[in-house]
Amino acid sequence: MFDINTQIPAFVHITPASVHDMNAMDYLIYESGAYYIFDRGYVDFARLHKITQHSAFFVVRAKSNLQFIRMYSKKCDKSIGIKYDQTG
Repeated sequence: MFDINTQIPAFVHITPASVHDMNAMDYLIYESGAYYIFDRGYVDFARLHKITQHSAFFVVRAKSNLQFIRMYSKKCDKSIGIKYDQTG
């Protein structure tokens, strides 16, 4: 985790190679109002829900086989590269 204000890493968790990266999400202390950016390997809805419970936000790249039911859509500016802003 990287603090953009101080330009200093705020969280580092080192594990053996056999441990999946997604398990590090269990050790993060989520901050209210913060944004967490994850790659598609971190799609675990139970863990992502914990971020929402801490009044924080996340962005995740979807896997090709993602099963997602959209509940709400927000307008977004597609001219800047955002495809969708959806709540599921």
